[in-house]
This record gives sequence, structure tokens and C-alpha cells, in this order.
Amino acid sequence: MTREIVYIVDPIHAAGVERIGAAHEVVLPEQGPLHGGADPRVAEASYMVIRTTELPESLIASMPRLKAIVKHGAGVDNIPIPFASERGIQVCNTPGGNNSTAVAEGAVTLMLAVLRRVREMDAVVREDRWNERWKTRLGDLTEARVGLIGFGRIARFTARICGAGFGAELGVYDPMLSDDDVISAGATPMSLDDLLGWADVISIHVPLTDGTRNMIGAAQFDKMKPGAVIVNTSRGGIIDEAALAEALKAGTIGGAGIDVFEAEPPPADHPLFALDNVVLGPHVAGVTEASMKHMALHCAQVVETIQRGERPATLLNPEILP
Repeated sequence: MTREIVYIVDPIHAAGVERIGAAHEVVLPEQGPLHGGADPRVAEASYMVIRTTELPESLIASMPRLKAIVKHGAGVDNIPIPFASERGIQVCNTPGGNNSTAVAEGAVTLMLAVLRRVREMDAVVREDRWNERWKTRLGDLTEARVGLIGFGRIARFTARICGAGFGAELGVYDPMLSDDDVISAGATPMSLDDLLGWADVISIHVPLTDGTRNMIGAAQFDKMKPGAVIVNTSRGGIIDEAALAEALKAGTIGGAGIDVFEAEPPPADHPLFALDNVVLGPHVAGVTEASMKHMALHCAQVVETIQRGERPATLLNPEILP
């Protein structure tokens, strides 16, 4: 096969870089324009591998040989797919596998961290306030009501952990699925309003779209139980962050676990930073060794598939192909 140029926009696991580099010429993140480099080879690249960096249309337009944009991960809200499609560029992602289980574990970790007040309990020990343990009451995930907004791969793994591991009751809001599909997975289908009022813990698992942006705001928090916890490992922008901060300050809800933000990194004066009843993460719920290696190798496989003239299984804009 002809050696072509692959621009790897964001850092990926070394195993993926090595596999791509065995067959192609690689432009590394620090060499490319999106992270301060000026390598002229980018203009001649046939493939682009990208994680979370916002991909500008102007860069795509400057790459006349670009055949495919390969997303390291599932969410593609940082890629202008319509613009790529207009130029005949394939857009693929790499969902499933270790990434789905890693994000699900991350979601449950945040649930437990908030319910068990891990940040506060750590401070109690470090600040020599040991006797506060006698007036502390922590929350339970065991036999809790867990509501899932969205019920794709990651949500189903989350449901499995919560159901089989903790005996939780499972409720699901996903208008894209039939009730039978949800019931067959051991959960109860619900409307969004019903789920908000029913759940002790809510976990968000939907992509960021025009329809899901700010879908959880002040009106939705008002429908939740006073002690309820909400967790987001999906995408920032789905929760109205200002409304979340107000709900947490007012005690409208009990706590939150947030791994994703509308602006990443969030500004230094972000209102959630001042609150004790929220646990924050830097968009790392899926960043485990196994997950990162799996997705990097999956990216390499997608490049190889296209190089052979075959259609990738995760092609997101199939309408551009004959």
C-alpha cells in the first residue's frame, strides 16, 4: 500500500501511533497547527485522527487530499460533519469496547464519590476533624433508584453495574427506543419528567445536539428530589451549568458529579468550583489504559480499512459513498 500522511491532532496511545506509523508517515500533535506547530505535511495529509480538539472548517478546507477524519471516541460534536461531507471526506468514530465500560465505570465512580461525600470525608481527616464522623450520614447506591437519560452502549453498561452490582432499580428516558427494548434490558421506560421526580441518582448518556443542549436546566432541577444526585459523563452543554450551580447552592438537589463542561477547560471563576457538594473531573471518565489503547488501535484499523478501499463499520456519513 502507498504510504500516506496521517495527522494525529490530539495525543493517543503509543500503540495506535506505532501501528499507524508502520504503514504511514505521521504528523504528531505538537507538530500540527492545532497545537502550535507548523509542519507543512499537514496540508498533504490523507487522514486525520482527532479526539476532543475543535476542528475548524478552515483547516479541512486547506487539506485537499484529506480522505477521512477518524474520531478517537464516540462523540463527534467537535467535527463539522456537514462540511466534511460536502468535500467528500469520510467521518468515522470509534465507539464501544473498552471505552464504553470505562465511561460507565467513571459514571458509577462519580455517583459513589458524591453519595459517599468523598471530598468532604478526605478533608475531615486531613484537617483533624475526626469526630465529625459521628454526625456524618452518607448516601447509598445499593437499592437506589437510578435514572438513565439515554440508553446506548455506555448507559447499558452503567445500568448493568448499578443493577447487578448494587441492586438498584433502573429507569430510562430515551425517546429513540421502544418500551420493549428498555424493558428487555431490565429497566422501566419513563418520560423525562417522571424520571426526574422518581430517581435518587440520574446519569446522563446522550450526545450533544441542538435537541439536547441545556436539556437539564432550572425547570428540570425543580422536578428532582431534594437529595437527588446528577452525574454527567457525556458532554458539556447538556446541563445548564449556571442553573446547576444555583440548584446545588439552594439545596434543590443533593449533589452532582461532572466530568464534562461546556467550555473545556472551564474558566477559573466557574461557579461550581466554590461548592462542596459537587465532584469534578477533567473529561477523563473514559481515559483508562485499556480504553485509550483500544480506541487508538481502532483508529488505526479504520485508516487501514479505508486504505484498502473498504467501508468502515463506523462510517457516520455513508451518503457520500457510491
